Amino acid sequence: MFTVTTATHITADTSHPLISLTTRDGDRYLFGKVPEGTQRALVENKFKLTKLKSLLLTGTISSWAEIGGLPGLFLTLSDATKKGIDVYATSSILLSYIVSTWRSFVFRKGSVLRIFEADSNKLIADNNLVIKPIKIRATVPSQINEESVKYQSQFQKLVSLMFPLDTSKVNDRDPESYKSDPAETDVHARVKLPHLNLKGQESLSYLVRFLPVRGKFDPHKAKALGLKPGENYRKLSSGISVYNDDGILVTPEQVVDAPKQVSKLLVLDIPNKSFLENTITSDQWFAKNEDIGEEEIGIVYHFLGGDIDLDQYTSFLNKFNPETKHVICHPQVADNTLVFKRSAINTLKLRSIQPDHYNLPHIQEGFNSISTGVNNTYRLHSLQKFIITADDVTEDSTDVPNFVWSSLYDEHISPFNIAADKDSVLNSEPNSLEAQNSSLKDQIQITTLGTGSAIPSLDRNVISTLIRVPYYKGNEIRHRSIVLDGGENTLGTMLRNYGHNNAAQFQQIFEELDLIHLSHLHADHHLGLISVINKWFEINGNNDKTLYLITPWQYNNFIKEWYDFEGQLNSYVDINRISYISCEEFLSDRQRTYEQIGMDEFEELYDNKDLNRPARRATLTPPAENSRSQLFNELGISDISTTRAIHCAWAYSISITFKLDDNSKFKVSYSGDTRANPKFVEIGYGSDLLIHECTLDNELIEEAIAKKHSTMIEAINVARFMNCPKVILTHFSTRYSNKANLIIDRSQFVEMSNNLNQYLEEYHAVPNIFSMEKSPVPKQSLDTLEICYAFDFMSIRYGEIHLQKAVQQSLYEIFNDEGEVNESKIEKHKTKTKEKREIKRLERMAFIDQSKKKRRVSTDEEVTSN
Repeated sequence: MFTVTTATHITADTSHPLISLTTRDGDRYLFGKVPEGTQRALVENKFKLTKLKSLLLTGTISSWAEIGGLPGLFLTLSDATKKGIDVYATSSILLSYIVSTWRSFVFRKGSVLRIFEADSNKLIADNNLVIKPIKIRATVPSQINEESVKYQSQFQKLVSLMFPLDTSKVNDRDPESYKSDPAETDVHARVKLPHLNLKGQESLSYLVRFLPVRGKFDPHKAKALGLKPGENYRKLSSGISVYNDDGILVTPEQVVDAPKQVSKLLVLDIPNKSFLENTITSDQWFAKNEDIGEEEIGIVYHFLGGDIDLDQYTSFLNKFNPETKHVICHPQVADNTLVFKRSAINTLKLRSIQPDHYNLPHIQEGFNSISTGVNNTYRLHSLQKFIITADDVTEDSTDVPNFVWSSLYDEHISPFNIAADKDSVLNSEPNSLEAQNSSLKDQIQITTLGTGSAIPSLDRNVISTLIRVPYYKGNEIRHRSIVLDGGENTLGTMLRNYGHNNAAQFQQIFEELDLIHLSHLHADHHLGLISVINKWFEINGNNDKTLYLITPWQYNNFIKEWYDFEGQLNSYVDINRISYISCEEFLSDRQRTYEQIGMDEFEELYDNKDLNRPARRATLTPPAENSRSQLFNELGISDISTTRAIHCAWAYSISITFKLDDNSKFKVSYSGDTRANPKFVEIGYGSDLLIHECTLDNELIEEAIAKKHSTMIEAINVARFMNCPKVILTHFSTRYSNKANLIIDRSQFVEMSNNLNQYLEEYHAVPNIFSMEKSPVPKQSLDTLEICYAFDFMSIRYGEIHLQKAVQQSLYEIFNDEGEVNESKIEKHKTKTKEKREIKRLERMAFIDQSKKKRRVSTDEEVTSN
């Protein structure tokens, strides 16, 4: 038995299809695209990847939307299996180039990534199946030039250095390791990628033959031929002839039924109408020969581009056997149903408690109909299964989700004593984006699109925050929007949050979007930004707006390389409309970047195993005064300051001051990942709002020190020392992301702050944010500090941040309802946590002692030499 299960279909969360084939032995093959949201969908639906053999990309690759989930999938795979992964694509050069553009991203886990070009003349096979790649040319000629081919081996060498099996450097527990710079030591991160002409790819499809099922052994026939149970039975079952006691030869054919044929699977991808004619006129789909077998095709998955006319396509379906099943994936018939159920239930709970601060994710209730006039036609849907046996191909839709808000409310909200009206919770209009009758500062709108860390989880997506800042244009109030970090599937969350009423709010948000800030290069903070930028290009195609990016310098290199590829294939892309400004531009002590080297020089270093050569620093360029001035003028900004975050090299915290009108300003300070940093307090002092990561609890302080993150109590005290009246806490660890990790009793803050300060002082952890308690400058009182705990989809105005305090007890109860509390289990967890903390503390102290010894040795050597 073979099973094909839909992992993703076209929705707001997952923009392209991916299916999973499971063999008789439990091995998996993935076919299709890998859009953003894939790894989260796989986790949500409990796809096990430990036995994943290959990822077989279909069609062509023309945009980030088709493979934006690949980096995250690789990270998930590195957790699931150490065997590595084989990836097949229509062009190995293209896929190698794409993966190479990620070389500055920080991958914390190693894996073996093998990239292959699918070849129509080379079969992919195992003990259960044979896969024949089939390539179809478009009606336009191929333009991938021969010069590109020479880079193939160079790309392979570069990619091999990106996912090292030894990840001790990026996971170094030395508290000082954040100062080390991978760009200085990793030669592959400094390679300048060549320009490739990548137009005219062939579209890739796959014909899968399932090897015949061995016939059933008939013991009655064997007995009649004079054989006894035992070794001879086993040999005959395995296809080996034996002799009976009379010396007569008995062959397997005499006692084993004939092999059972299994019908084939075809995964057919037509990216756009330029491939349609050559696809429907090709006879490769119906070929029968020794390699691909004589069996009929039992099921076809049709992955169709949006410009394919389904009515005209019907004639092609009629070419197949009338019993063949057809599964259609096309934007016209795709159901925009819920993908991430648990996250949606969380948002439903939150909206029931704070209806003015949460929209229900926009979904389609019910299914689209599909009518092709051809029997056995199905619409592709997530978790839809087709079971392929020797007898038939049968659909199993048992697990296909059909979520309805009303039933989810009855199951998850009604049991709680919440004073909410079901009809208003489920059917009210989405929260308004329009100006309100209050001060401009109070109208500022903060939407926490994602509030998790590291990887997307069932409850929280990775981090992203949107801020809408109002301003006057004449007598009319308008808004400018900024995005602070953008983890994978940020665009999907925006579509869900603002997609109601024909996506009117979604359109408005992108028309307002002026600025994106990226804090650092860890993948969970930026894998969603290209999708956001692409959507900005698409929506703002008819105006002359500029999109400003304030990012680390390596991300600008990535942007240029990525759009050197995607810009060739998509006319809406215009990289000249992006104005990049380095985070370094807002520092007084700007650092020089590194010179890039060519591919030929890199290959020579690689071949000679000379990969530790010191990097050459680039010349410090003049300050980008013109770009800064243009940014400030167009966005009404009076000041931007950055400081280096205590997390990894080229990581930053930022403070931005907006001019609201002639008499008022708004200062927001934001930090992605960082230890609580006194220098951030300095640049952010006097902020109106602080948005700060609080990845870990106090009890995990040693892990926070080692991984360069902040605890919740530290983040709250950063706001205090900034003299900032309001703080939004975000970037919660996945280990407690399904909890309302709130501290409701204000007296706990003082106690926990004192305990943590004592611990940091006693065990010499620096910097210690609590040392700023001695500073004579005014500080915010804990009694007046407004603390807001962020959840995905939270949209709150500045003047309403304080309202969460009144419902925090309700939030705690509805998210922490786990029935009877097991006190013994809790105590065991606390004891185990303390033991782990002590081990990590000893490791850290050993690093400190070792560093002191090195410094003493170095000093002694200097004295001796003098």
